[in-house]
Amino acid sequence: MIVDHISNLDKYVSLSKEIQTVVDYIKQTNLITIEPGKYDVVTNRVKLLRENYVARPQEECFFESHQLFGDIQLVLKGEEYFGYMPKDTTSFRVTHEYDQDKDVLKGQATSDFTRVLLTEGMFALVLKDELHMPKLENKPNTEVIKAVFKIKLSEGK
Repeated sequence: MIVDHISNLDKYVSLSKEIQTVVDYIKQTNLITIEPGKYDVVTNRVKLLRENYVARPQEECFFESHQLFGDIQLVLKGEEYFGYMPKDTTSFRVTHEYDQDKDVLKGQATSDFTRVLLTEGMFALVLKDELHMPKLENKPNTEVIKAVFKIKLSEGK
């Protein structure tokens, strides 16, 4: 997982050509004005999920990982903790097996995990199979506006 400011996203284009697509899209789009919902930026390669929500307590959140798409989770307004842990069977319990249609495996931590505070303009770049927990509250009732770009990383197994 990589955490950085959006102004530095172009430093990571060598990881995936789809990151350049996201950089270009962000330069020409005012993300905050887009209505919440799902959008294709490049069909089957780059998707955008624009979200508005209130960050949640840990017990209402879950860890997830993906096999086909990576995430660029960009906080546009507000702040949240973003959880991360290595994919290790001794500290992660699967609660929902991998769903190929949704490209997601869900579960809970069985031990402590790393939390990174994402503030306005910061992003977390999550690659294949990295366990991450978005939407964690830093302060109660914090409203978050976020853009999540799903970038194609592989053709699957």
